[in-house]
Amino acid sequence: MKTVKQACQLAPNALSIDVSDQIEQLDQLIQDEGNGEAFYSKTFITAGMRDLLRGTLERLAG
Repeated sequence: MKTVKQACQLAPNALSIDVSDQIEQLDQLIQDEGNGEAFYSKTFITAGMRDLLRGTLERLAG
């Protein structure tokens, strides 16, 4: 079985001191053309996040 260190890869700028590079720029995401694959390829959806997203979309759908 792999260790966590062996199984995970850090993003190239993960250990950077510049915290602003680690934060997604929502205005940039909104303006980007595409279907969000680049954002979601870096994001692990937890069960809590899934519930939040589902509830939000259900509320928006009425």
